[in-house]
Amino acid sequence: MLGAVAHVGITVPDMEKAIAFYQDVLGLTVIGDYSIEGEEISDMVREPGTKVRSVFLRNEDDHRSAPVELLHFSESAEQGSQPYAGVTHNGITEIAFWVKDIEKTYEALRTQGVEFYSRPQTFTLDGYGTTKAVYCKDPFGTTLELMQMVKE
Repeated sequence: MLGAVAHVGITVPDMEKAIAFYQDVLGLTVIGDYSIEGEEISDMVREPGTKVRSVFLRNEDDHRSAPVELLHFSESAEQGSQPYAGVTHNGITEIAFWVKDIEKTYEALRTQGVEFYSRPQTFTLDGYGTTKAVYCKDPFGTTLELMQMVKE
């Protein structure tokens, strides 16, 4: 019934700050930048008069990966001011990204002020094998996960 994940969307309160983080700090590349308004988007989000800017980013080295879509709604759309409190709530908890060297990535992002929950941790998971993983937050509090396969 369902195919591959098409993209993952994150609503942000400040598009320029979000692009700076996802592009300049995390290294993703902008592949599309659209402004959408009209009856269709208003119906889709159930908010009359909706105007939204949608920016798609992806890892330039892996075109098979699903892009991240940043969404910034105009003032006409009702916005919540806080993301989910953390990974223990119901619903989507995080967006996970594969990295080649989690320790190096962790240190590089920490020096740029990225907030981490902990240091990278090692797990053995069915279907993944041994992996290292760590959670961090984007500038607006959305949880991101970094993961690395560990050779056994």
